[in-house]
Amino acid sequence: MLGFGGHFLTKSRTYSITFAMLRNQRVVFRRTVQTGPDVDQRAPEQDTTLVVNFLQFVGAGWHTTADALLANTSAAMAREHQQAAREALTSLAA
Repeated sequence: MLGFGGHFLTKSRTYSITFAMLRNQRVVFRRTVQTGPDVDQRAPEQDTTLVVNFLQFVGAGWHTTADALLANTSAAMAREHQQAAREALTSLAA
């Protein structure tokens, strides 16, 4: 990973912040801040649901006739390629 051998956690000793230091800080945070006596234990007054939606019609179909021509041509080429692949598979199996 990243051009050197070994596991990426084994290379953290060369950096200023090691994974062990981060792990220890997380443990301290969980023990003091999240479960400390100052944590507000009250239940929320009311469950709320925030719904964010905005739908806007931007158009249907192709914007120009060139777009339609390009899409139809590429679809026809894809169909021809698929048909040729099917014929090649049946000729190999026979």
